[in-house]
Amino acid sequence: QKTICLTSWRIRVIDGNTAICVEGKRKDMKDLSWHSNTIMERVARNEVKTSSGNIYLLQGNMDSASMRKEG
Repeated sequence: QKTICLTSWRIRVIDGNTAICVEGKRKDMKDLSWHSNTIMERVARNEVKTSSGNIYLLQGNMDSASMRKEG
């Protein structure tokens, strides 16, 4: 289990509207675009846990503008 920090993050629906993941830019990889596995649990206000057991630390505000653009 490791913690991955994402900035400019957003929620994305996957698997035919049956699950969600988060995607954003990884701080530890020079802002590489990244997405998580399926989110299983909200651990804290800005932390979620995935099906693989990784913890995603969501830094800053959600990128709601890009989410609205995609519907």
